[in-house]
Amino acid sequence: MSLPYSSETNLPQGFETVSCDGTHIVEAVSGNTAQSRVISRTDQFGDASDYMIRENAEPIEITITCQRADTSTSIPAAGTTFTYDYDRSGTAHDLVVKDTIVNRDKDAFDTFDIVAVVTPPTT
Repeated sequence: MSLPYSSETNLPQGFETVSCDGTHIVEAVSGNTAQSRVISRTDQFGDASDYMIRENAEPIEITITCQRADTSTSIPAAGTTFTYDYDRSGTAHDLVVKDTIVNRDKDAFDTFDIVAVVTPPTT
């Protein structure tokens, strides 16, 4: 639940900002740091006997719940690229907006979710 507010000039504040087609205040971030898959091995009776975790080639998606920094800030469009250290690793990741989802309810002033895909580093 967002902090209470009294007008559009007194917006609730998050814990940091992200610049993605404007400045947005971050309320929450969720997403994997890596995609992995489980490979299972069975014994001669078909029972599970061993497994291995391997890196997966699927793209990593993260969701950032944001507020507008002010009422004139636009919501980022699909395809917008930006950098953000979503996992606090100390390295900013290149991200591409996949989708934005607008959330409006009585307890949250004007929030939206940015669904972004982490672009793999070029080698």
